[in-house]
Amino acid sequence: MPETQWENPQSLQGLRWLTPQSLWYRDRNDVLGRVYTVVEVARGLLGVHVVLVNFLLVLPRASNPSGVIVASLALVFWHIFVSLRMRRPSRRTYMAHLADLGVTLAIILSTALVVPPGAAPLSLAGYWAGGAAAYAALFSSVRCGVVFSVVIAASMLVVPSHFSLERLGTSFVMILLTTCLGVLIEQFRTTIVEQEQERVRSAALAERERLSRLVHDGALQVLALVEREGPELGPRGIRLAALARESEMQLRSHLQDRDVLDVEHTTTVDLAAVLDKYESAKVTVSTMASLVQVPRFLADEIEAALAEVLNNVETHAGPEAKVWILLDQEMCDEVILWVRDNGVGMSAEQVGAAAQNGRMGIRDSIVGRVSALGGSAILKSSPGAGAEWELRFPIDVDAMES
Repeated sequence: MPETQWENPQSLQGLRWLTPQSLWYRDRNDVLGRVYTVVEVARGLLGVHVVLVNFLLVLPRASNPSGVIVASLALVFWHIFVSLRMRRPSRRTYMAHLADLGVTLAIILSTALVVPPGAAPLSLAGYWAGGAAAYAALFSSVRCGVVFSVVIAASMLVVPSHFSLERLGTSFVMILLTTCLGVLIEQFRTTIVEQEQERVRSAALAERERLSRLVHDGALQVLALVEREGPELGPRGIRLAALARESEMQLRSHLQDRDVLDVEHTTTVDLAAVLDKYESAKVTVSTMASLVQVPRFLADEIEAALAEVLNNVETHAGPEAKVWILLDQEMCDEVILWVRDNGVGMSAEQVGAAAQNGRMGIRDSIVGRVSALGGSAILKSSPGAGAEWELRFPIDVDAMES
């Protein structure tokens, strides 16, 4: 049989613009916009229901028919305006929610002015009135949505002559549904955040594994070769072998530091475990026997300051300089880090001259970093006597307990 090719009819080619991005949401990163689509459509259908009820049932019994028409048209125009506005994340402001609530209240309260008691059982806003609370619960918070729904319910019940059990039941259902919607959205947000954090952690661990393979196949092999064959080259080769062995130990320690990597930014970590990886042939690390729990971000800052101190020792203290690191915690809200070396030392004039020459490691990477955290950094040094840093970092105990 001959093959046939189906072509789109001309009548359907004009509907190519009917895509989810054009009808529902335009920003792919606006995940709540997708949920908003459902709420917007539902409120629109409730608005159509209200307008039909107002024109077919309420208008013939109204004491002021023109008022019913004006209120219904105002509802239609406002629904279109506020719904289009809420499609853009930048326009979902608190004032926009208040304006939506104000228009809704105005339509509800105008019911008593244009229709006699009992002519509009649910007011001229009908079930559409709950949309303002739903928008607030979706884009603001559960509390804001509940407050809006309570205010709307109160406006429906505030006029004694128009009070009815139907309005009372509708108010209760509106508050309940708004609360449930807000809770579901909060759970939705939490799930999104957790999934994103898990994705970031998985990507970071995969990248760590990839770098481990690259380093193992490249740098570690070269360092092992230098360590093995360096002594045959004489005194310089022996020194190169020692440096290669130290670098190899540090690289392997960094590559195996999985526990510190696979935690959230706000998770508490053991600072002693973080500092242990700096132990080497030239660096002695002494920490407390008990755990020193600090937030991850604080551990990162302490580690960055320590790395700058060790870099200065490596660069300026002399080839034979050794370093002693001592971690202590005299009080629960502060950790103290002492870093001492037996290098050539420096004078205050040398520190000032280094800053003037553009070397800002001490001022910015060490003192500036510690000061930004609310701590203090004290340097004690003199020519020929080495250098000693006393770094004090405050810990927000209340934030950790919460």
